[in-house]
Amino acid sequence: MMDISISQIPIFYIFAALCALLVFFNLAGAVGKRTRMQFASTILFLALIVASIAWMMANNSDYVALGILHVDAFSLFFALIFTFGMMLVNILGYARDLHYSSFALLGSFALMGMYLVAFAGSLVSIFIGLELMGIPTIFAMLLSKRVAIEASVKLFILASVAIALFSFAMVLVYGATGSVALVSPAAASNLMLIALGMIIAALGFEAALFPFNLWVPDVYQGASTHVTAMIGGINKKVGFLALLEVLFLLFAVDKAVFVPIMYVLAVITMFYGNIAALAQRNVKRMLAYSSIAQAGYIAIGIAVATGYSLSASLFQIFAHMIMFIGAIAVVLFMESKNRSEINDYIGLHKESSIAAFCLTIMLLSLIGTPLTMGFMGKFLLFSSAVYGGALLLALIGILNSVISVYYYFRVITAMYSSKSDPQHLHVRGNVLFVIVLCTLLVIAFGVYPNLIMGIAGSAAALI
Repeated sequence: MMDISISQIPIFYIFAALCALLVFFNLAGAVGKRTRMQFASTILFLALIVASIAWMMANNSDYVALGILHVDAFSLFFALIFTFGMMLVNILGYARDLHYSSFALLGSFALMGMYLVAFAGSLVSIFIGLELMGIPTIFAMLLSKRVAIEASVKLFILASVAIALFSFAMVLVYGATGSVALVSPAAASNLMLIALGMIIAALGFEAALFPFNLWVPDVYQGASTHVTAMIGGINKKVGFLALLEVLFLLFAVDKAVFVPIMYVLAVITMFYGNIAALAQRNVKRMLAYSSIAQAGYIAIGIAVATGYSLSASLFQIFAHMIMFIGAIAVVLFMESKNRSEINDYIGLHKESSIAAFCLTIMLLSLIGTPLTMGFMGKFLLFSSAVYGGALLLALIGILNSVISVYYYFRVITAMYSSKSDPQHLHVRGNVLFVIVLCTLLVIAFGVYPNLIMGIAGSAAALI
């Protein structure tokens, strides 16, 4: 890492100032209950933050900020996709309108936690970042009162177990190395191996890897749909970010130990998510199990542990965020019509052709159909496994993709089935914007993936 140069100081502090203003305006909006103004200011500041991050990426920023934050292509990649994801989630949250002021404030605090994890230079930064993200998320779930109490309690228990394991692992790392910085020690030790197991378990909860994904479908189904979009589309990706940082920066000398562990976790996570999804009737719950299976696909890149495989995992992290938020946006629209089961989607192509078309594209992308971003993500992951000497892992991934065809096509078949009394369903403007934008991105980056692949490759090269 290099020290901050004079030309880089304004860029970083502009970013920091925009983050502070985002929180301040959301705090003022939550107090004043001026929802429309708060929404406009939130989207504006998030867009400006995206621009400042893109500026730093274009200038190949690589330095230590404030002595504790590592700013490089890897951290900026995640900061960029988290910010963009939060823009989409805020638009969906505003569609509900009822609790948007509180949700926007809590979401801004959660985003600051995500930034801390992205720019982390030590385990302490990751610890604080995960807490700053997790606690506001739980309160955001509680905004819907009694409906989400059970789901929020389950998420609280999962987060508590994860952070307890992470805290104890942090103590073991300090005892073994005398530091909590994300720097690999010269040699492995028994304490570090114990800490490695605890950290994989802790971050397995955060990333929804089997068997640490207990209650994840309950949480997704019980939360308000825009909060589900944030948890499944963004929060779980923060878990993978932390896992990548810790494994490849702190435990580099233990690579021979964590690679087989991640291999097993990837396989059983894929099978568990896809097989459990086969039995689901509720669309949101089906997408919850689907996201668990997608976590297994992402873990393939970590298990193979090459530069190519890690860049493939980063690409798939971004791809799944877009696909999941886009699909959940359609679910939000349908739930506003009191339709949440797969059978409720029968005849949707006659009632809202654009919603049916866009959801079809999302589901085909999740399967891995050519000319979609999901196909490119899986192609990169499976080919990286082949080139990395893990042919069996690639074949297992392909087999799981075939299994997923059944439950995704149940929804597609329902949407394009005939219905005796079709009604015209109007999609609210901001929800429609998210649905169409995600669909366009899925197609665009499926046909022209080079931009994201290049950024992901540069980011992965740093770890």
